[in-house]
Amino acid sequence: MIDAALKHDPAAAKGKEGVYQFDLQGEDGGIFQMIIDENGGRAVKGAEKEPNVILILEADHFKDLVAKELNPTVAFMSGKLKIKGNMGLALKLQTLLNSVNF
Repeated sequence: MIDAALKHDPAAAKGKEGVYQFDLQGEDGGIFQMIIDENGGRAVKGAEKEPNVILILEADHFKDLVAKELNPTVAFMSGKLKIKGNMGLALKLQTLLNSVNF
């Protein structure tokens, strides 16, 4: 879903280059990465590259973020989302999620 959205609208990823790693907990959990570079963006299962930022949350909360039912800032402030690494890059994620249609 994310991979298709990034490929459909590569302009949405411009200026947000980096490796975003999602450590999803619970059912349907696992490690996923969103890799954005000068060629656009793609999503992969597993840890393919060294992440710039790691976002740790429940898989259900991630689904809510993608569906735009949970604001990333609210998720972070309420403890539903933990962030390790480049906080500036993490802040760009909200803009990216808002600009891509899933």
